Amino acid sequence: MAEYKSNIPQAEFLMGAMRSMGYSFEAAIADIIDNSISADAKNIQIKFPSNPTNCYVSILDDGNGMNQYELFDAMKYGSNSCEQERDENDLGRFGLGMKAASLSQCKILTVVSKQNGQISAYQWNYDIILNKKEWLVAELNETEISRLLEIEELEMFVSGTLVIWQNFDILEKSSGDVFSSLKDFKIKIVDYLSLIFHRYLNGETDNKVNIKVNSLKIKGLDPFLEKHKKTNIRQEFNLDIKDTQGVERHVIVQPYVLPYQKDLSKEDLELLGGITNLRTKQGFYIYRNKRLIIWGTWFGIARNELTKNARIRVDIPNTLDDIWSIDIKKQNAIIPKSIKNSLTKAVTETMDFSVKIQNHRGRIAKLNDDLDYIWNREKCRDKYIYTINRDSRIFELLNENVDDEALSRFEMVLEEIERSIPYQQIYIDISQDIVDEEDNEERLKDIENKGLMWVKHVMELGHLTPKQTIDQLFKSEPFCKHTGMITNFYNRFEI
Repeated sequence: MAEYKSNIPQAEFLMGAMRSMGYSFEAAIADIIDNSISADAKNIQIKFPSNPTNCYVSILDDGNGMNQYELFDAMKYGSNSCEQERDENDLGRFGLGMKAASLSQCKILTVVSKQNGQISAYQWNYDIILNKKEWLVAELNETEISRLLEIEELEMFVSGTLVIWQNFDILEKSSGDVFSSLKDFKIKIVDYLSLIFHRYLNGETDNKVNIKVNSLKIKGLDPFLEKHKKTNIRQEFNLDIKDTQGVERHVIVQPYVLPYQKDLSKEDLELLGGITNLRTKQGFYIYRNKRLIIWGTWFGIARNELTKNARIRVDIPNTLDDIWSIDIKKQNAIIPKSIKNSLTKAVTETMDFSVKIQNHRGRIAKLNDDLDYIWNREKCRDKYIYTINRDSRIFELLNENVDDEALSRFEMVLEEIERSIPYQQIYIDISQDIVDEEDNEERLKDIENKGLMWVKHVMELGHLTPKQTIDQLFKSEPFCKHTGMITNFYNRFEI
């Protein structure tokens, strides 16, 4: 029978690896706040330095706090197994967040907690770990605790926890100016937390939370503009999903269709997080215990430029973490195949409504329904406007190979191109017959190369045969104007 031996990981290497997990500064702060909310905190105070000679960041809450034993356990890497049953309101995941998030930003992590009138404190120092090569956490005595930053604030609470970050080695290496970098992060963190925790900040949960950054109280955003009279709130529905233990859990799906930009006030845009968020963050908003995990993505589900106003809120419980593949940083989630079809149906219904809203401009004029045009000529009342056809086959290359964020920003560029068409100058140039509309040899070669690239891409996806792919391509502009090339394409793919 096999003999089992203890194989403890080398402290300095594992801690060093955990420091390089890729936490952003904002995500690291959010991870600490998760712990505060899980401890029933009502008030959370984040402090950034005001003096360049004393650079630190602290996060103080008035939650339940921890006794000495609980705090010591909380400082251990993997303090709570992700497989254990957790409270339904627990925002934790692997028992790594506080340590991994904090030490990804600094070398010294101090955690102080108060419970039943007793204050305990422990400290991780990465330099000590590197030197001693052991998992050595320091237990601070009363004198050391009394000298800690912001300790007076914690002492005023009945219970609570104070997290202190010091020695920002990574920031110092990357920027050379820790104080200025922290000053920049102070601004970014307000925007980030106002979105991530907006449902807690706005009182949409049982535990309303107040968060301050220095003296500024953070206001929650509203990515769905639920109180706007022109927001269309679609039918909410539940998906029953079994967890890995076979227990049935509920995923709640709530689709929204946002109003037109012209119907939004300055205050509305502020609630959405700005005009950029309005135009680039459509899609799914995934919440884990009402804390935003990932947003502004369609998870690869087909979308249309007319669906830019559709947003779908999805609430998942922490009991489905393994099914949704929530990562340690709680920054990513992968949609499970078992519920993708059901969500797609909901999205389709929402998209259809969004399309109906935006199609008010008029019908698209097409000379030949069999051809796939690059430009649409749309009748708008008694006039025409020209728009780029996002449903063209050429756009399939973008839809299947570019992430949602990049595609949304590309959409903004296309809209500006459409608004800036120099109609008057084009009319003048055409009337004087000075527009070069002939395709020279170089231009024809470029068209052919792009066509071959498109055919290879579609064939790799396995959707069509080579002949079907080529025939489809030559029903699209500009290839439909150069049908003489089709023989070359057939020969290239041995048809």
